[in-house]
Amino acid sequence: MNDDIHAKLKTVLKAKPKRLTDFEQWLFVTVNTAKAIIDNADKDNLNAVSEFAECGSVAELQRQFDIVQGKFGRENFSERRSPDYIYLCSLVADFPDRELTDEDRKIIGRFCKINSYLLYEI
Repeated sequence: MNDDIHAKLKTVLKAKPKRLTDFEQWLFVTVNTAKAIIDNADKDNLNAVSEFAECGSVAELQRQFDIVQGKFGRENFSERRSPDYIYLCSLVADFPDRELTDEDRKIIGRFCKINSYLLYEI
């Protein structure tokens, strides 16, 4: 399933939609982009992406993403000026708030284990 969403999203994102409406796709973009930032800047802290599974709402996920950007997305992050990175960040920022379910957190946990990144493939 994870490979399916990754492949489908690559196709969707190549068309550059202004926002995502599918929640699972949005979750994948959020977690996958955060992990790409951490992996690029500081591989020793890849476990930081697991904190996304502890969030309780979309707003908390967005705040966690902002924390990752602030901590890892600076000087050591080689893609910080990449148009694809800026685009993915805009998708993360534009999603309506809602509470996360236990199933959502399980999905986030699965997405945290993926080691290929949309950032380099769209």
